[in-house]
This record gives sequence, structure tokens and C-alpha cells, in this order.
Amino acid sequence: MSINVNVVVAGNFTIDDMVLPDGSTSMGVTGGDVLYGALGARFWLDGIGMLSRAGEQFSQHNLDKCVAAGLDISGVSIHAGDDVRNWIIYEDDGRRHFIYRTDPQRFNALSPEGGDVPEFYLQASCLFLAAMPIQNQLELAKAFKAAGVTVLFDPHEEDASDNKARVYETLKYTDIFMPSEEEAYRLCHSRDYKAVARHFAQSGPDTVIIKLGSEGCLIYQKSQDCFTHLPCFKTQVVDVTGAGDTFGGGFTAGYALTHDVVTAAMYGTVSASFAIEDFGSLQLFNKNKADAAARLAEYQKNNINV
Repeated sequence: MSINVNVVVAGNFTIDDMVLPDGSTSMGVTGGDVLYGALGARFWLDGIGMLSRAGEQFSQHNLDKCVAAGLDISGVSIHAGDDVRNWIIYEDDGRRHFIYRTDPQRFNALSPEGGDVPEFYLQASCLFLAAMPIQNQLELAKAFKAAGVTVLFDPHEEDASDNKARVYETLKYTDIFMPSEEEAYRLCHSRDYKAVARHFAQSGPDTVIIKLGSEGCLIYQKSQDCFTHLPCFKTQVVDVTGAGDTFGGGFTAGYALTHDVVTAAMYGTVSASFAIEDFGSLQLFNKNKADAAARLAEYQKNNINV
């Protein structure tokens, strides 16, 4: 039986084996952009659907945990073979080393496609396309756009260098484009992010949000030809893994609720602030809507002139 899904987050699951700065390890931690994005969205809105694929060794406990957090897993399918697995090694100075243990073809095989979409997901308000192979993003963007769903697109860093034509093709079906500063640079070879945002908007999206890491985000609204800069929420930074995806999920939920991109970016900023306060995704499961609302009120109070 279908439920009311307001936001769909599409992307990949990963299984992460982490070595922390003190030498301790945390093995088999569930991660991936689809998880971070969905957890970032759930702080603001019920009815968050996950669209992804997992390997046959993926723990049912992981899926049960998502369901317990209020996430819909109707769009998660299990496929024969291994999961996407990574080593993440953390240094004392905050640097991270990723060792990808899965063949790229397996990563592609575990990225969702159009045929994976439950029919009722096409009735959602918004789709957040987290980073995955561009051919999958393009296929999903076309399908959801044709159904009248607002499409938010976060490109994969490698595709920003190697598949630029398909990235620009996907922008034709995109309402809100959300690259990181590195992805924006790879696509345009310019650090003039206002000019870059205007350039992207010419290819389709009305709104471009460039994620600037510790400097927050830059928002461009083509319909008003205006820019807004939002700072990060000030908190202790432990691990930035998943912060961009959590921002994207929080933004998408905020936009579905308010239809205001600046307010939505505040929601995304607050979601991301929870992600960076500890290693892995556990802290995102442990926070709730009340925690997010309190932090949002504090953030808005400190940025009242935005």
C-alpha cells in the first residue's frame, strides 16, 4: 500500500569502514548520499522516500533503522552481489582519505534507474538527485520532470570533469542546481561564482545554489537576478562527510514546505550542521524535528538581515 511521499531522495548506499584519528575503528557503518540526504530531509517533513539499490549483503537492520526513522523504503531494491564499500581514514587535522573498494561498474549497477521508481513516488512535490552516475540522474530527471515534480540536481564530481555535456543536458530538466564549489569550478574553470551561477541558469534551472563548504552557500535566483549568501551554522566540526548531501536533503524538504529558496537554504544549513558534529550518520538518527526547529530559530535570529 502506498503512502503519501512529499520528497524523494535518489542516490547510493555505502558501507563504510572507518579508522578514527585515535586509531579506533568503526566497521560496517551505513552511509551514502541517499541516506544522508533522506536524514537531512526528515528533520522538517514527513513522507521522505528513498530511491536506491543495495547489494544482497545489505543488512535488513539498516533498512529497519530507516523505517524506524520515518523514511519510506519502497524505492529501495536489493540486487545480487556486493554492496558499495569504502575505507575512510581520518587524520587529526581533519583530512580524510577515501579508499574505494568497489569496482566502478558495481557502483553504477547499484545506482537507481527509471524502472526502480514506485508509481506513487511520481506524485511527490520534489526530487533530490544526489550525486551518482550522470546517465542515471538524466533518466530520473526526465521522468520526474514529466510528472510535474520539482527536480533538484547535485552532480557527481567526476562527471563535472568527464561528462560535461550530459550535466548540461540534465540542467534542461532541473529546477534547482546544487553543485559544490569544486564541481562548479570543474564545469566552468572559474572561481567567479556569481558569473558561474548565471551561466548555469542559462541552461534551464531558475535557481542555482553553489555550496561553499565552511563559507556557507551562494544562492542565485534567475527570475529576480539576485544573489544571497548564507553562512554556515557555527558549531564544532568533527567530520564533514555527508554534509553536502544532508544540506541537499534539508533544502529539498524546506523548499517543499515553503517554496522559498532562501528559507529552504536555511533548513539545509541546519541539517548539515548536525551532520558535521560527529563521525558517520548516527547523530542524524539521534536528532529530531524539535532539535532542528530550535537550531533553525537560533540561526534565523543570528541572520535576521538575510
